[in-house]
Amino acid sequence: MRGIIGYIFFFTIGLVSAGAYFYQLHPEHAPETDLPRLREDMDDAMERGRRIREAWNRCSPDSAQSDASRKD
Repeated sequence: MRGIIGYIFFFTIGLVSAGAYFYQLHPEHAPETDLPRLREDMDDAMERGRRIREAWNRCSPDSAQSDASRKD
């Protein structure tokens, strides 16, 4: 258990360090301006995922019927 907590702790420290290093290398970026764009990207990805799931669910009954007709 201590090992898992240690891994999570050091991963978090590494992530924060990488973020700080990125913002030192790229002063034109700021977390305040990047977070809204990140939110938009996440919303777009979620919407694409919903559309893919809906398309998959629409195709599922048709493919199940065609598989049943092939077996007969």
